[in-house]
Amino acid sequence: MKKETIVISILATIVFSGCFKATSSTDSPIASFRSNPKKVDLLPAIVDSRSVVRHKAYTLEYNEQYEQARWVAYMLTAAHTRGNVQRTDFFERDPMVATISAHYEDYRGSGYTRGHLCPAGDMKWDTTAMRESFYMSNVCPQLADFNDGIWNKIEMQVRQWARDYDSVYIVTGPIVDEPAYTIGRNKVAIPDYFFKVVYAPNRQQAIAFLVPHRKSGKGPRNFVVSINDVESRSGIDFFPAMADDIEEQLESQCDASRWKWGNYDNINHTRK
Repeated sequence: MKKETIVISILATIVFSGCFKATSSTDSPIASFRSNPKKVDLLPAIVDSRSVVRHKAYTLEYNEQYEQARWVAYMLTAAHTRGNVQRTDFFERDPMVATISAHYEDYRGSGYTRGHLCPAGDMKWDTTAMRESFYMSNVCPQLADFNDGIWNKIEMQVRQWARDYDSVYIVTGPIVDEPAYTIGRNKVAIPDYFFKVVYAPNRQQAIAFLVPHRKSGKGPRNFVVSINDVESRSGIDFFPAMADDIEEQLESQCDASRWKWGNYDNINHTRK
C-alpha cells in the first residue's frame, strides 16, 4: 500500500486526540432514554436502498465502486457469545448482492487476507449466521498483521462488552482514500482505515474506533474516537433515526474510562 507515513501520522494525530477526558452526564438528553432495538431503527443512513442486503444476523450496504461493504451492522448479545458453532472458512460470493460481490479469487496472491467486518467469532450462535459471515460482501482486504493483531483485539474487546452489558449494537466498515489501490480481477479497493462503532443500549453509551490499516503494537484504547469523528472521516450518518439531541449526545461521547476494558493489549490470538 503506497501511502506516505508522514501523512498517516498527521491524520492519526488529528483524529485520535482528546478522547480520554471524562464528560459529564448531568442533564444529558439520553439520561431517561430507553432504546428498544426492535422499535428504533439503528441502521446508518442508506445511500442506495438497492445496495442494502439483510442476512440472518447482519445487514450491510454494498459499495460496488470498491467491491466491499460500505458498512455492516448487527446486534451482538451475551447469549450469542456463548455459541459453539465452528468456523466454516468457506468464502463465497454473496447471492443477494444485485451487482455481484467480489470473488474470493480476487485475494489470491495479493498479499492481503480476507478480513471479516462482522467477525465469524460473533456468529458462533447459529450455523446460518456463521455461513453468511463468510460471504465476500462481509470481507475486506486486510494485511495479515493487522487482521490478526489490532483488529482482532478490538473484536475481542467488543465481544467482551456484549457479555458485560448484555448486548451491543455494532457498525463496522472500511474507509478508502482516493486514489484507491486495488487487487484482483474485480478491482477490490484496499482500505486505508477501518472503523467500528459500538452502542450499548442498556447503558446509553457509545464509543468508536478508527484504526489505520497497518500493523500496530498498541492496544484498542489507543484508537478510541467519537462517532462524530468517524462520521467526519467516513461520510456515514450512523444514527439518523434517533432524535437529534439524543443522537448528538451519543455521537459526541469519547470517554474510554466509562467502559470496562479487558487485557487484550499484549496478547496474540489465533481465530478459532
